[in-house]
Amino acid sequence: MRAIQISEFGNPADIRAGHIDPPAAPGPGQVRLNVHGVGVGYFDGLLIRGDYQIRPELPFVPGSSLAGVVESVGTGVTHFKPGDPVAAFALHGGMAEQIVLPATSCAPLPPGIKPIDAANFFISWATSLFGLREIGRLAEGETVLVLGAAGSTGTTAIECARALGARVIACASTEAKRRHCLDHGADLVVDYTAETWRDEIKQATARKGVDVVYDPVGGNLSEAALRLMAPGGRFLVVGFVAGIGTIPLNLPLLKRCSIHGVNWGGTVMADPSVVAPVIGTLAEWTLSGKINPTPTRVFELEQAGAAFAALFGRQSSGSLVIQP
Repeated sequence: MRAIQISEFGNPADIRAGHIDPPAAPGPGQVRLNVHGVGVGYFDGLLIRGDYQIRPELPFVPGSSLAGVVESVGTGVTHFKPGDPVAAFALHGGMAEQIVLPATSCAPLPPGIKPIDAANFFISWATSLFGLREIGRLAEGETVLVLGAAGSTGTTAIECARALGARVIACASTEAKRRHCLDHGADLVVDYTAETWRDEIKQATARKGVDVVYDPVGGNLSEAALRLMAPGGRFLVVGFVAGIGTIPLNLPLLKRCSIHGVNWGGTVMADPSVVAPVIGTLAEWTLSGKINPTPTRVFELEQAGAAFAALFGRQSSGSLVIQP
């Protein structure tokens, strides 16, 4: 079958499609999926580069957030049958025509949701909803500041925050990316490369500050954004695209705010019961039109390197999906 196979760690932009043996029949408690779409994320790229704290054994097939249709099931699997569409999560293995997974790693998709639109449910969408609702306790009428708002994680955070009834201030570096944020529901967009960007946010919040910061960027932006917090605010650490930020610990005390880590993958592995309410809400919101998970760009498997080049080169907006 066609797949992306990593034989040595390196630049994700250089990966190529090839052929590997198809997976064996599913064992007890497993399902075999025909993969319809795989999300393209920084986590996957870091695994390919060998820069993540967990290094898969070589060779391996990348791809962690995916969706597809059940092809066959192993013994003991009663809640899925061939033909069922599902969203699924794997540490790796998604960028192939088929994958075998534990049935517990899959969530059913209701009629009306195409699998390719749910390819990013288990990573960027779930991280945003879980982070904002369960960790950040974002309430209707509050204001959330989204850093790196035009990327996959940022775009999903905008839409989830809006669905929760919050006001969204989105930070993005170019006019095209800021327009993308407005198109996805941001109330205000700010160019964080401008010297006055923090003044704009202070003015927009009547100097009260923001209630929640959603930070998938890190680097120097983290401290600057933390200084914009309102009393009782919640700062959500989501990622470190620009490097690991350094925050003076007197700031949470002076600002009377809290800092929370959003580790969706780690939470799922520790407590799988968190999956159902999150994926269920995303499906409900999709069907009701509160969110639009349709990917911004879809790449064929042979274009996987170009997809990662766009992601790591910060040339993309919204969610990217590879279609095996």
